[in-house]
Amino acid sequence: MIREQLGDAIKRHRRIHRAARKARFAVGHLLPPRSFPGIPGRIHFNDFMFLNGSPQEIASYAERARNVLALIEEALGAADKTFDDVDDWLDFGCGYGRVIRFLVERVPPQQIFASDVVKEGVDFCRSEFGVNPIYSRRDLTAVQPGSFDFIYAISVMTHLNEQNSVAFLRLLGESLNQGGIAMFTTHGQWSIENAGLYGPEYDARKTEIAAAVRERGSAYLRYPYEPDDYGIAWHSREYVESTIADLHRGTIAPLTFKPHGLDGHQDVFAFQRVEPTV
Repeated sequence: MIREQLGDAIKRHRRIHRAARKARFAVGHLLPPRSFPGIPGRIHFNDFMFLNGSPQEIASYAERARNVLALIEEALGAADKTFDDVDDWLDFGCGYGRVIRFLVERVPPQQIFASDVVKEGVDFCRSEFGVNPIYSRRDLTAVQPGSFDFIYAISVMTHLNEQNSVAFLRLLGESLNQGGIAMFTTHGQWSIENAGLYGPEYDARKTEIAAAVRERGSAYLRYPYEPDDYGIAWHSREYVESTIADLHRGTIAPLTFKPHGLDGHQDVFAFQRVEPTV
């Protein structure tokens, strides 16, 4: 409790939080990765998706990663595909490999590309799991990762402002091979109704968030302790589908939609590149 209160207090002071975060990452960079039973591969000390070494956290970390693999399998099944039909994978927003460590159990690592704005995370995925590195940028209009048969981006659009949200949806479609699939997550209606899950400050602004999504299709609130282009975002299903339709003119088609299908709160979309309609 005291630790959480201290963390919240630090977050309210942007410069202090940035300095503390920078120091935390510097220390984590020097410490060796750790192994835990039930988790393939070692975990980097700076992997903020892994909170502690308790049995509950170990089980949760593995369960959430396997949930992503199950969602990938569902998307493939909707397109009458299997893992064996995918030659090139892209984990866009790979972090320190929470999902990749399980994907390499089913897919040769040389077929997987790991991309993130955190260079250390990409380098760790390359050295620990043998995958290919792609270094991303915060300005997604400048990112061109290549072409892939399956792209998954877990909790990426959930942090993007409007400009980068559009750039993200453009990038996904343009980076798919013919027949390729892009799967990603958003904060949708459930996350709007339960905004307090992300902090009391969002619960206090729930009405404002809901109104913005209702009127414009999206809402974005910058984290006060992060750069201006990074925060927390909510998007309606209609916004996502209409934006993709406008950007790709019939070449990217909806495949699956699973409301709050990721960890019980994020919406899951899958789209597929198809032949353009005449």
